[in-house]
Order: sequence, then structure tokens, then C-alpha cells
Amino acid sequence: MAVSRPKPEFMAEALELALGGLESVSPNPLVGAVVVRGGKVIGRGFHRGFGRPHAEREALGAAGNARGADLYVTLEPCAHHGKTPPCCEAVLEAGIKRVFFSASDPNPETRGKGPRLLRKAGVEVRGGLLRKEALSQNAPYFFWRDKGRPWVVLKWAMSLDGKIATAGGESQWITGAKARARGHSLRRRVDAVLVGTETVLADDPLLTPRPAGGRTPLRVILDRRGRLPMKLKLLSHPRVAGRGRRLYVSVPGANSARRLGELERRGVETLLLPSAAAGLDLGLLLAELAKLEISQLLVEGGARLAGAFLRDSLAQEIAAFVAPKIIGGEDALSPVGGEGFRKLAESLSLSDLRHEALGADLFLSAKIRPAGNSR
Repeated sequence: MAVSRPKPEFMAEALELALGGLESVSPNPLVGAVVVRGGKVIGRGFHRGFGRPHAEREALGAAGNARGADLYVTLEPCAHHGKTPPCCEAVLEAGIKRVFFSASDPNPETRGKGPRLLRKAGVEVRGGLLRKEALSQNAPYFFWRDKGRPWVVLKWAMSLDGKIATAGGESQWITGAKARARGHSLRRRVDAVLVGTETVLADDPLLTPRPAGGRTPLRVILDRRGRLPMKLKLLSHPRVAGRGRRLYVSVPGANSARRLGELERRGVETLLLPSAAAGLDLGLLLAELAKLEISQLLVEGGARLAGAFLRDSLAQEIAAFVAPKIIGGEDALSPVGGEGFRKLAESLSLSDLRHEALGADLFLSAKIRPAGNSR
């Protein structure tokens, strides 16, 4: 009797289900799962949030009796105790006959252990089904595990002629309500939002996702020279700044001990890093953020900061909102500051470009090709 082959359409459904955790799972990966018996899906599930049951347990619970069925899951089942019990235990208890997964987990505590345990118990396990799609879906997670620093998304809103503010500094609001709502959704997806000194001085933002609800990312405030006034919302007491952690980053000697102490009394964590020739050492900052389990970082401003991330090849993705407006002006800021590239051959190229209409505005997202790989 011929053994039936795995069906890619079931894994494709699992990948679609995984997207249900976009705004809640990081720094965990997106994972979806379906239970199949007799060519029909009898259970569906996805990882709903950090610390909550994994996709396999959700799908098996929805299936009820899954004995003899197949399990399709986008990431290999785990075999270690973490915030939740091992998924392999649930798979074995349910009597699953075959397990198909897309990609291996780069986490050294997990990688390969689940499939080995299941095979040893007599379960047929095959990996690699729609692997490319799974790797793309969880690119930030795999990058964080591999590189030891967060996946960085540069976000901006601009006019059609590439201006993020008028020559007089006015920027609220270039885009409409739907585009701004998507921007808040991006904040909920990441573990931290970072902003530079000039943007804080110009906009006095809170950086919290709105409407309130769901998780609030760590808010990282850069202030190399210690210039930010204590009256700003981000540095105020929690009743003004809102819930969620805040991290103030500066260099030794830029702030008095009294000022740093006052920040900490207001619930603001502080981090002092060595100063680099062109400003704060962004590479070192990312390494420190990775230690805090920051796997995805959204950089919201400003132009000089975006230019620095691109100059040092520290950004992996662009999220740009484009409004059908013309602002003009030689002194009006563009999204990327700094010296830029003098030759087109040196410029950074983008891949996986996606676009979506949000009311009258256009949302563009793309991955940044590594330097030297622009063709």
C-alpha cells in the first residue's frame, strides 16, 4: 500500500493561521498548525501570545480525538520545558501518526530535539515542507537567533515628493487615519520602538500603540548629549507616559547622577554606552537590546538616525507610508539623512516589495538587501 504524501495546501493553511499572532507573540516565532485526518482538517491552531499555549496544543485541543491523524506545523515541535510544556508530549498523548513541519528552530534549546524524540517513539516526522515560506514569515526571529541582534525596521511617513516634515518642522499629520492605524499595529508587532533626540524634541511623542490594549513595546529614547527636558511625555511619571517599560540611552558624563536618579524614580530605565565618532554606537546598542530579548526593533525617527542605521548596515526592513501630497522645500527633511551614497552603484537595493492602499495613502514595505548584494 502506497504511503500518502504530505499535502502542501495543509501547510499553507498553517502558515496563514500563524499570522494570527502577529501582534502578540514576539520574541517567540509565528507558528500555525492543523490536524488532518482522511484528507480533512479536524483541528486548527496558532500561537496566540508569548507565554501562551503553542500552536500544536491549540490545534490538538480543537481536534478532540486526533488518534492516527497527521499534524502539520510551521516550526518543529519543541521538546523542552519553557513557559509552556513540551509540544512533543501533547503530540504523543494525542496519538498523532505523522508530523510534517516546515522549518527547524534555531533556538539551541530546541533545535532537532523534538523530531528526534518523536521518531524514537515511532512517529513519522518529515521536515522542509514549504520551508522557504516559513523562513520568510519568521525572518526576524531567525535573524535574531542567528546574528544576536534585533531585526530592525525603519518606519517613516512622507509626502509623494519624499518629505517627512515641512521646512518649518511640521509633520502631524502627513498621512491619514488608516495609515496611522497601521503604524500603531506595527508598534504592537515589535518588542521595542526607538526614537532619536531630534524627533522627541520636535514631536514629544508617547510611542505607545493606540488604541490602548494588547502589549506595549519597550520604548527606547536616544539622548547622547543629555539634552532632553524632563518635562517631555516619554520621561514623565507613568501616569503621563503610559504603561510599559522605557529605556533612556545616553553616554557617560552627559547626565548628572541626580538626573539619572530622577529618571529611574520615574520608572525610566537607563543605559550608558560609549560614544562613537558619529554618535552612539548603534551596533553595541543592538547587542544590549538583544540581551533584553528584543528580537524586533521599530525605528521611528528621525532622518539622521535612519541614515546611521543604513550607513552601518544595521537595518533589515523598510516600512514607508506615502501620502498623495507635495510639500517641497530644499530645507524640508527627507526620511534618510546623513551623507548618503555618492554613486548609484553604492546605493542599497530592496527586495520583497509589497504595497497596500490605506485610504488615500500607500503603504510600502520591503527588505533591505545586504551591502554588496544589491544586484
